[in-house]
Amino acid sequence: MAFSSLYAAGMQEVSVASSVWKIVISLIVVIAFIPACLWLMKRFQFAQMKLGQSEIKIVNVQSLGTKEKLMLVEVEGERLLIGVTAQSITHLKSFSPSGKSFASIMEEVDREHSTDDKSNGDRL
Repeated sequence: MAFSSLYAAGMQEVSVASSVWKIVISLIVVIAFIPACLWLMKRFQFAQMKLGQSEIKIVNVQSLGTKEKLMLVEVEGERLLIGVTAQSITHLKSFSPSGKSFASIMEEVDREHSTDDKSNGDRL
């Protein structure tokens, strides 16, 4: 009788240990399932964006603060610089589809500015 009660107690301990392991393994599966679902959602969104082939392309985004940013957007070959805040979107400048990079445009402006300074210095 004593042996059977010890055997029953041992079986309960094994049963409890087995239940704990089942819970731990289930928790690990659930925790691994969350990133897998996020990865799949991101992948499907990327595929939808490729299939949509929107005529509006975001070329570059520069954050200016927590809710403010500058965005360079291309629409039908024309580039637009817009300012985006939480309350509004403002058109700042349009760039023709000349194919020039921003750096080359800035160099041209700098050269024009330096030649203007030299010509103004001669007049003084």
